[in-house]
Amino acid sequence: MGVIILIMFLVIMSHFFGTAFRQSSRVHALKILAIDYDGGEIGEAVARAYTELQSGSFPAVEFRSAADFPDDASVRRAVCRGHYWAGIYTHSNASNRLAAALDGGDAASSYDSTNAATYIYNQARYPTVADGQIRSGIEELFGAARNSYYQSSLGKNAFASINPIDEAAIAAYLDPFSATSDLIMPTTQGSRVYYNTAFMVVPILAQFFLVLAINGISSQHQVFTHASIRDVWLIRFAIGKIYSFVGALVTAGYLWAFREDWNVGGREFVLTWMVMWLHTEVNWVLMESLIASYIPLQFISLFVVSWVMVNVASSIFAFELSPGWYRVGYALPAHETYDMLVYVWSGCANPMRVALPIMFTWLVVGHIMAWFSIRKRCLDAERDLKSIGRDEGGSE
Repeated sequence: MGVIILIMFLVIMSHFFGTAFRQSSRVHALKILAIDYDGGEIGEAVARAYTELQSGSFPAVEFRSAADFPDDASVRRAVCRGHYWAGIYTHSNASNRLAAALDGGDAASSYDSTNAATYIYNQARYPTVADGQIRSGIEELFGAARNSYYQSSLGKNAFASINPIDEAAIAAYLDPFSATSDLIMPTTQGSRVYYNTAFMVVPILAQFFLVLAINGISSQHQVFTHASIRDVWLIRFAIGKIYSFVGALVTAGYLWAFREDWNVGGREFVLTWMVMWLHTEVNWVLMESLIASYIPLQFISLFVVSWVMVNVASSIFAFELSPGWYRVGYALPAHETYDMLVYVWSGCANPMRVALPIMFTWLVVGHIMAWFSIRKRCLDAERDLKSIGRDEGGSE
């Protein structure tokens, strides 16, 4: 038994750690949309900078025509729909404003380098990825773009012709352009790192402990032998529904209690509650269907640990950053639950067309299996009772 446990943990943890295996070499799978509304030196500097930075460890920047995305709202929609992880665009006439500022005078005094470009991303969607790979990548891109500008003929000419006594013009040259953020759903609270990890685990454990408690009480009071299969199923069905409903409320409650200044309201709270209710329901029917019926007692803990870890592995990172094998996580409740929560919180990347069929398939199959599981437990309990009776009769 000890060997089996060690092998199981080796397999489980290998699967879990594999989600981040050589992750840096897959950052290029994260796509960023780039639109040049400027049509001048700033946009060209950004394009040259990406050519230098392009690698497997840098997000892929896809330069598209302004005709395909005629305004900033269209860029924002493309990012919101999940087609791209982020969008960057240069502002119209940004290069002309920079050139005027370098000439000095009032244009230099009023010049704002942050009014040259904007980047957009959904911070509620895998915040560690959004801030770690996307935001840092964009900042690195614009840093390289500034260097490219300085090395260009236009940048060198500007340095040669700048008025040395015009402080505003010198300041414009030292900080020629940068990008300002326009986040779809600012998510800066510290607890955000738990939303796709611990937040997915607690409902699973809560359902597991409930099933253990009900099984213990049922065995103690001989419910499986004194009540009909239908009555046992109805009682447990009702308990599971009520517990899942209240448990989801508690789950949403502690998330809300630590939301800090996160801009979510009552509507998002109710929808979060409903999504978590679906998540807890799926895990309830799974535990109800397998524990103490089809899974032997000595393997229950291994099953629960395995189920927890594969679910966390499906939601901890975006699939673009993990090996292809991990796409099997699309079929797991935690991944679909997290995708639905991101949609609830940000209104972006609607996953319902995929998530709801998967979740309801788990529910339907789970409820059917739960009936057969309870039937098996009742018949097993009745058979054990008769066996005990025969043994007692024989001993007399």
